[in-house]
Amino acid sequence: MSKQELTQLLRFEVEGRTIEGPELFRQVFADEAAQGYHPTFVRLYSGMTHPQVLARHVRFLRLLLREARCDVTGKVTLDAGCGYGMSTLLLALLGARSSHGLDFQPRVLRTFSNMIAALPLPLPLYPALADAATLPYRAHSFDVMLTVEAISHFRRVDDYLEEAARVLRPGGTLIISDANNGANLFRYRKTRRIWNAFENGPPTDDCYGHRISRPFVLQRREIIAGSFPNFSEEELEVLAKRTSGLTEREVIASARCYLESQELPDRVYHWGDCPLDPKIGHYGEFLFQPLVLKRRIESHGFSARVVSHFGGARGGLVEKLNRILSFRPLTPVSIRVARAFTIVARRL
Repeated sequence: MSKQELTQLLRFEVEGRTIEGPELFRQVFADEAAQGYHPTFVRLYSGMTHPQVLARHVRFLRLLLREARCDVTGKVTLDAGCGYGMSTLLLALLGARSSHGLDFQPRVLRTFSNMIAALPLPLPLYPALADAATLPYRAHSFDVMLTVEAISHFRRVDDYLEEAARVLRPGGTLIISDANNGANLFRYRKTRRIWNAFENGPPTDDCYGHRISRPFVLQRREIIAGSFPNFSEEELEVLAKRTSGLTEREVIASARCYLESQELPDRVYHWGDCPLDPKIGHYGEFLFQPLVLKRRIESHGFSARVVSHFGGARGGLVEKLNRILSFRPLTPVSIRVARAFTIVARRL
């Protein structure tokens, strides 16, 4: 990455004012404890104070927008599944007229709101607590909608797509980017092992980079024990194993049904199932066949195309190789070895 390109990636023009990215993030992270940030946010993003790290994040977002042939300047954008809001913030810095970030986890939205309060200048940032399957916005509210590394956690994907079609203006752009590429056989095999570990354990600090403190089957056992203290240890064990894939509320309802009718639920985990976090209510990295997902998106009123993604956020040879391998006629072959996928869709 040349010095000139690095400067371009780190400098933002906001309402006639030049903002130096690293300095902005140094102020955001100046007093982490006082800001009340979640520790995961600090671990993931405190490196944004370093020019090279920030440049990679900006470049990645610019690559997505370039693939979509989309300029967000003056546009109204929605980052659905925004997490701590970093992409939402970058969209505002790239010129979005208003940048909305939505997530259903209160803890991440609290950190997002605290980050906004720590910014040294006002930006058009609007966090919202809601499920992506039930968006709290009027029809045709947005020009651009992004979902980055989030769709693989959604439980109601078709409802989310229907909502995307509703809130986007005709001709609006939907960008979905995710590393959970089920067409990649290596990724498919590795992810199934991760799924089994999240569901059944054992606890570990490193399962392919994931920390597993309390397997989902144990969490469900604790949920049932907390609501039904008179169940025997054997009943707790059986019910925990037969309520896989259910949310906390659904687990309790199944246990209550058993209490009243002695009928055991029949949601046993099988190898290759994507487990559901019962507390949060989202999937642990569902795998998608990108070409199949493309057809699902099109059935909701979009035209769509799949882009194989091999990297390139650091620039150089990898970015050039990514451009070649993501050439559309090669997609049916390249998607099978791609690290990730992007789907660009236009609202009809």
